[in-house]
Amino acid sequence: MPKAPEYKAYSIYVLEPHADCVTSENGYIAIETLVERVYGKPYNSLSGCQRDDEHIGNDSVKLYELTSDDVYLDALAAFDDTDLYLGWNSDTRESVHKTGMTELDYWLSIRIADKSTPATVEANPPKTQDLENAVFESRFFADRAFSPSLERVLADLIRRGELPRSDYLFRHWW
Repeated sequence: MPKAPEYKAYSIYVLEPHADCVTSENGYIAIETLVERVYGKPYNSLSGCQRDDEHIGNDSVKLYELTSDDVYLDALAAFDDTDLYLGWNSDTRESVHKTGMTELDYWLSIRIADKSTPATVEANPPKTQDLENAVFESRFFADRAFSPSLERVLADLIRRGELPRSDYLFRHWW
């Protein structure tokens, strides 16, 4: 019987968008595989990364430090924020907000059309359109319309016991 690989502790985990690059030796975590197992839907890594920092470029690296209790608790507190900004309505000249759900709930409510469920929104809905339970014609348009903060997803996964408490290095590329 082959000997199981010995666990090596890492202080920084690399969230690898491509599951085939993950090995038991390199400390990488397949974020897309993990999130799909926990939430039941794929996580678009580029959309999530850009939502946290809209100026981050391609082939970029962003460090999420969730080791201190303050940062971790701040990320979790974001789930209790019931004021979700939907955009600016130029007709009424005021901001549009949604209360009573988190951005993670919002993202989880978005679905993709199939044979039994037709699309309910256009490919490029206006920023002020409420997309709760929206059904898009493809995954591309759904991911582009809304994706939650990666930092908050990480905090939720840590709270659920799916990830260890540590620093996370998130990489993405085209």
